[in-house]
Amino acid sequence: MINLKVLKSSSIVAPAVLAGVGMFLLFSRLGTPYLWQDEAATAVLAQRMLRFGRPLSYDGVNLITIDHFAAEDSSTIDRRTKDPQAAVQFYIHRGDYKPDTTWKWQPWGQFVIAALSLKILGATTFAARLPFALCGVLTILLLYWFVWKYLKSSQMALLACTFLVLNAYWIVHARQCRYYSLSSLFLVLTIATYAGWQWGDRWGALGFAVSAWCWFQVDYGTVWPVLGIVFADALIAQRHSLWRPVMVGGVLAAAIAPFAYYYELWGRLSIRAGTWHERFVRNVYNINEFILPIVLLALAIALLAYRAKNLPAPERRLVAIACAILLVFFFWVPSVAPAAFLRYSIIVAPLGCLLAAWVLVRLGNLLSPAVTWAGAAIFLLTPWWGLPLHLLRPSTLRHAAIIRPEFNLLTNAVLGREPDPNRPIIEWLKQNAAPDAEILIDYEDIPLMFYLPNPIRGGISAFRVEDDATRPPDFLVLRRSVDFVHWPVFNREIQRYNWSPIPIQAPDIVCGNCPDPVERYDAAHAPAIFFARRIREATLGEENDR
Repeated sequence: MINLKVLKSSSIVAPAVLAGVGMFLLFSRLGTPYLWQDEAATAVLAQRMLRFGRPLSYDGVNLITIDHFAAEDSSTIDRRTKDPQAAVQFYIHRGDYKPDTTWKWQPWGQFVIAALSLKILGATTFAARLPFALCGVLTILLLYWFVWKYLKSSQMALLACTFLVLNAYWIVHARQCRYYSLSSLFLVLTIATYAGWQWGDRWGALGFAVSAWCWFQVDYGTVWPVLGIVFADALIAQRHSLWRPVMVGGVLAAAIAPFAYYYELWGRLSIRAGTWHERFVRNVYNINEFILPIVLLALAIALLAYRAKNLPAPERRLVAIACAILLVFFFWVPSVAPAAFLRYSIIVAPLGCLLAAWVLVRLGNLLSPAVTWAGAAIFLLTPWWGLPLHLLRPSTLRHAAIIRPEFNLLTNAVLGREPDPNRPIIEWLKQNAAPDAEILIDYEDIPLMFYLPNPIRGGISAFRVEDDATRPPDFLVLRRSVDFVHWPVFNREIQRYNWSPIPIQAPDIVCGNCPDPVERYDAAHAPAIFFARRIREATLGEENDR
């Protein structure tokens, strides 16, 4: 627990100011840009948890599938797109759902958190994102306390939290209605309670087990390498009394096992985009650029080896654990994640900030205090620490020579310059479409499910695109920029009818509020999404002419 009585007044002011800045960045315009695909999946599954008691992928009208086209099977699509039950059975057989379509692709923790907020505040964008933004603020405070308590340096705590608050991509991810901030919070909490267990807190072992169990419930992809590293540390440190870490590990394993069985983790879909080498290179670039430059990680390892005997045991072991986690993540993400998106590694940003602060302060102690502050300024404001690996950057990303280009993200989040292709279309449909009107859309279908009562056709699964059992689609939302859907299916259905365009200025970019750097688009030069109303079916002669 945080004991405020033992904190000096200066140690209270610093985290309060940092938390205030973090709140400003996390909460400004939090409800303005509409949810994008992944966020909407969390929100809709939370709504269905409130309605059905569990997050159902199919509510009898609309279907949610994993957002990963590489896992799709084109050979069966012609039948699935016409028959909704065939589509549902396909995804059950593929292992996405339980037989009753209960979602198991992610654990339910994030849905429970979102459902509580939606229940209390209503089904709004702000309510969907609020608990996750709050977890971002808690992460900032917890990181400060953890560094202050176990590394015994208010300077390190100040720098680490400043780095985190001004990490643009961590802030953007923490604003999402998604598990990212939850996972960051439980990462820091798990390591903090592990430190408490190792250094004599009365309830440290219990706190560690509970924290790790909760982390599994919000993110069962990231927790495993961290648990492996901390238990390896515990076994080495307590090699003369192995029963203690073995007992704690056994209790934690027994608590997790029923949920691992329910989620059928051994049957997880393993199809990934690209080669392992491609994912590895992208992931190394992401970590180097947005979490911790490789140069600073190498300096941390070198300093740890050089000054190991002069460091207190908690500092030595915790810094070693942080270094090991970052090293393992270079290989973990490309090995288990479907793609090397930054969202899979940004979760460990608090540890990257901790290591950067530790290296700069220790270098300042060895050389000069000016080294600490100069290095911190370079880390905060420029991409220079990461220069050696800039050769790995994707062609879609550009870098400023002096100032970090991602600071524009913070400005956009606060001042509202982010493109939002979903809001204008959804608002038009709210005002003009009947509740039973069928909407055909090629991508970002799930946001429509959250904001509208209508049946939604399409998405990556091409669900009901060619279903003629009820009625044809009434409206069409077409992103020509999307290259990862079953286009032959959409083209066939679109050509069956005549469409009257609706003049809405919504930029044709693949994703709306997507936080990943590879998904940032130049909306100012993008054409408008094709948004139209069906006016009549094509005649037989017109079909023959085609």
